[in-house]
Amino acid sequence: MLSRLSAAFFVLAALSALPAAAQEFAPHKAAYAVNALDHGKLGASIGNYAYEMKLTCEAYVITQRLRIEVGGITEQQSQMTESRDGRTLQFEHRSIVNGKQTSLVKGEAVLDDKGVGQAHFSEPEGQTAALPAGTLFPIAIARATARHAKEADGGFDGLFFYGEKPKPPQAVNTLIGRVPKRLAGIKIPDGADALVKGHAQIYYRAGFFDEDGKAKGEQATFEMSSLMLDNGIELWGTHEERDGGGIEYSITRLEAVPMPTCK
Repeated sequence: MLSRLSAAFFVLAALSALPAAAQEFAPHKAAYAVNALDHGKLGASIGNYAYEMKLTCEAYVITQRLRIEVGGITEQQSQMTESRDGRTLQFEHRSIVNGKQTSLVKGEAVLDDKGVGQAHFSEPEGQTAALPAGTLFPIAIARATARHAKEADGGFDGLFFYGEKPKPPQAVNTLIGRVPKRLAGIKIPDGADALVKGHAQIYYRAGFFDEDGKAKGEQATFEMSSLMLDNGIELWGTHEERDGGGIEYSITRLEAVPMPTCK
């Protein structure tokens, strides 16, 4: 499930790339408590989720791990490196069930100066996927989220790719709205005030569609919602499958990661 959760936590896509001078996000690492969802109803605690975003002089480096205990132990692990200009993404996603690896997807995606490109997969070997103009990778999408929220956009469509499968980007339909009352007072982890203070909260809900499913009027493959800050830190989120099952996660720990020293 984390292969969809990964950057999808930042999933508001614009149809044009952002300028290189766009706001940088705050390097950080965070932990989240995970609960089951059943058709929107909150259930029992079932695991934890860990996230880290580092910033180098050339790229953002994201590491994620979701661990769920339901009839066994399932782990989803993702590592992604996205260039700061949003044109290159290296990705690796793996699933582990009861200590045994069950799937592995890895490769690299590259966009040209017109925003068109291709993804090449080393696992499964030899697979490719075309990336149409307007395709955005995880950090570019997150930065678009902050930009559109600041401009008070009510919602928009986009294309999203992060290498979960050797398939074209998914279409994403996103609505930006007011922070729900039940999340307005969400608890900030102890010692994290400096990362949170002065940053606006952004709430959105997004539906994901495979290829031209949205144009055909099909139901979204899955939906998610998120409460994030304009510096890229997520406080809360959900991931809901078409059949009504899913998860909800809330932040329990947050700390800064050092900034790089760049010439």
